[in-house]
Amino acid sequence: MSKPSLGFLKREPQTSTPRKASKLQKLATWAIPTGIAIAVLVLLAVLFGEQLLPARSVQLETVATLAASERSPSPAPQPSPTKEISFQGAMLFQASGWIEAFPQTTKATALVSGVVKDVMVLQGELVEKGDLIATLIDDDAQLDLQTATAAVAAAKAKRNANVEAQKSQAASSRRLQHELNAANARLVYLEEQARSRSDLGSRAVSALQILEASQEVESQKANIAALQAQIEEAEAEANRLEQVSQELSALVTAAETELQRRQLALDRTRIVAPISGRISELFVVPGQQRMHGADDPHSADIAHLYDPQQLQARIDVPLAEASAIAIGQPVHLRTNFLPDQKFRGQVIRIDGRADLQRNTLQAKVRLLDNDPRLRPDMLCRAEFLATTAASNNPNLSSAQGPTRVRIFVPESALADQTGSQAHVWVVDASGKRIEKRRLELGGERRENYRLVITGLRAGDRVVTQPAADLQEGERIRQATAN
Repeated sequence: MSKPSLGFLKREPQTSTPRKASKLQKLATWAIPTGIAIAVLVLLAVLFGEQLLPARSVQLETVATLAASERSPSPAPQPSPTKEISFQGAMLFQASGWIEAFPQTTKATALVSGVVKDVMVLQGELVEKGDLIATLIDDDAQLDLQTATAAVAAAKAKRNANVEAQKSQAASSRRLQHELNAANARLVYLEEQARSRSDLGSRAVSALQILEASQEVESQKANIAALQAQIEEAEAEANRLEQVSQELSALVTAAETELQRRQLALDRTRIVAPISGRISELFVVPGQQRMHGADDPHSADIAHLYDPQQLQARIDVPLAEASAIAIGQPVHLRTNFLPDQKFRGQVIRIDGRADLQRNTLQAKVRLLDNDPRLRPDMLCRAEFLATTAASNNPNLSSAQGPTRVRIFVPESALADQTGSQAHVWVVDASGKRIEKRRLELGGERRENYRLVITGLRAGDRVVTQPAADLQEGERIRQATAN
């Protein structure tokens, strides 16, 4: 008996599945790297494909610029601080700075060294000129004043005594002069009497009488000589007293000068406000010493003051913008402290040297509009404006303002020119492609360059001798010089 067949239980050989897996593995082996390579090539084509393609070789030239302040056929009028100015001009540029006192902060200084006794003001307080700010201890100054007063009194007493001595001496001199005059008159009488007796002779007058008359004449002459000597002595004494008087007058003057100096020293112990204004900074408290000649620059300062109605702004102007500022230029000032307000200002001074580290040039802007809330050292931002006259001048043009710079384009770069209208090919921001730009030209020409009213900015590069088949956005490169 044969065994039943169990063939249906045998598994058929599965040769197709491993074969398919092997094919997939082989496909993956070369497909994945190929795909990665293709992706890399696509990425490289996207990033650097332009560099692999040829670029149009063109001649490029940078537009010429001329500062508006340079001499030109139609110069822009410079504003004057003494004339009315307009604040309607276009903003040229902005710069930062801070508020400060105009023309500078005023110091209330102790003119003598000493110790502070009382302080009568507070920081931020308004004071009037002459108001008492602080006092120094003045005991020594009071004693010095008393000593100087006594010295003046003593000098004046000596001078007065000398004056009385001069008066007495003058009276003595007058008395002696009178005696001399009387003696001279008596001498004339005696001489006449002696001559008469001598003429009469011994017959009428005795010899003794003639001798007596002669002796009286001689005696009178001796009296006159003595009076003359006394008068000379009196004159010498008067001269001496006059010299003493001059010395005493000088002594009195010196004593009075010293008294004034001592009085001044006492007065200087009372420090008063030199101006009407606000106390911006207070440097002292009672008991603090003030001293001249110390290393501390504020060693003698009592307070700093400023006039709230007299303010200015110190603006750090970048050197790239400094050529656009001028004396009298209108400026708008803003501060974060009063963000909703705009203050008018005017350039009054430009510093004589630039700041090397900051690469700036400082300009002083006088505030024409003041606010009592403004304080020195508040940060501000200045908007420098073009003048109305310059804004209306068609010969002054710039994308950032009419008075900053004048732009000239090579005439060889102009295309499709019709009157004052023309086109130029300009290198775009990437520096690799060109774009077509419409220009409005001015009438001024300078050495094959044409003035541009609108359409170009300083630093733009244009294509000269452009080909007729140039396309918008076409890649270009600078042609090499032959």
